[in-house]
Amino acid sequence: MASNEELVLSPKQERYLEWLCTVPSERQPATKKLLAAEVGVDVVTLRRWEKKQVFRDRWQTYVDETQGSPERSQRVLDSLYEKALAGDVKAAQLYLQATNRMAPPTVTVNSQQKSSTLSDDELDALIGALAERELEARKKSPLRAV
Repeated sequence: MASNEELVLSPKQERYLEWLCTVPSERQPATKKLLAAEVGVDVVTLRRWEKKQVFRDRWQTYVDETQGSPERSQRVLDSLYEKALAGDVKAAQLYLQATNRMAPPTVTVNSQQKSSTLSDDELDALIGALAERELEARKKSPLRAV
């Protein structure tokens, strides 16, 4: 049975976990080596902590909670919105899709025939027709790059 000590992270390990889960550009200190010096351990110790199951479990939980947080999603949407306003067409498209204002076109193909029974020519013709429809739709799109 694991001891209580093995199931709880030390304050130094908590600090390292917090540092790992911070966006790299915002980490203080900036490097793993500097963080190791700050908490008073060697970089090898940090790597050893990363391999401990309790540390990995807490790290995964923290990442799952952070990535799914509404605040993070909102920051990404705000960034896309600002880029879209500045003229970035791809950012505009992604923002509109993410906010369900613009869904990618749906193509429905109805056929009583199995695709495996189509000849190469018939399959090529079908793919060509779908590609032509897609091209026409893109030409008509208000977000089309100039």
